[in-house]
Amino acid sequence: MLTLREISLRKGKRTYLDEVSFTAEAGRITAIVGTRSAGRTELVRVIMGLITADEGSVELEDFELDFGDRQNFGYLPAERGGYPNMRVIDQIVYLARLHGITLGAAERNALTLLSHLELADRGYAPLKNLSGAEIARVDIAATLAADPDVVVIDDAFAGLDAESLRLVMSLLRAHASSGVPVVLATNDWEAAQTFADDVIILSQGRVTASGSVEKLLGGPRYRIEADDAEAARSALESRQGISDVTAADRDETVISFRADDAKTAAAGAAAIDGLKNFESVRPTLAEQYKEAL
Repeated sequence: MLTLREISLRKGKRTYLDEVSFTAEAGRITAIVGTRSAGRTELVRVIMGLITADEGSVELEDFELDFGDRQNFGYLPAERGGYPNMRVIDQIVYLARLHGITLGAAERNALTLLSHLELADRGYAPLKNLSGAEIARVDIAATLAADPDVVVIDDAFAGLDAESLRLVMSLLRAHASSGVPVVLATNDWEAAQTFADDVIILSQGRVTASGSVEKLLGGPRYRIEADDAEAARSALESRQGISDVTAADRDETVISFRADDAKTAAAGAAAIDGLKNFESVRPTLAEQYKEAL
């Protein structure tokens, strides 16, 4: 597991990261989600040792990492690069060799990865001949080619079309399942909810929420529309087993609430005079957390 403990990063009067702590578990995909000013890239660079935090530590299996301890981390920065005139397979092999693996192992891994990413027929073409989505797949292949102990990808879903996203996430899932922490930094809430096991929500350098996707989504909310929304709200607030009664729209004509179970929710709705509509909804991560950032 990869653990960050109370990471703080400042420059002048600006605080980029403020006591950030979380654990990316081995075998799971952890998404760091936030806006572009949240501190995602700074956090990724601290994880990779590219910048040194003012406070805190980065640990792998309870061993605090120092400079040079990330030799076998697979890292893909937000600033993508490559060698346009180099053949695809040569580029992957070259980058894998920088991690210290043998030429034979690098070549075998490159061929296997290209096959999984449905690029076997593009391996001997120069990178510049590939489409943008194909190049994004090559970036992932290069990141995984040395069988890294930790995978860290910034702007994780950039450049991927629907098919590329399916192939890439299948490959990352398989790599995570081998016992590796996979960390994806992104501002794509929908993709994070769909593909991650755990989510860290970052806002202005602080963790505002964290946990498994299932935990963060919580149970369903219920919505009602009635002739007299204010009276309906008061009635719901007085009922046992019903909580978090709020307006669900700007005009406050629809009321949203949580209930201990579906039966309690239905009974509460049935008791409302002038009930027009009753439904169960499950808000997305973005709906629950993005507005609070």
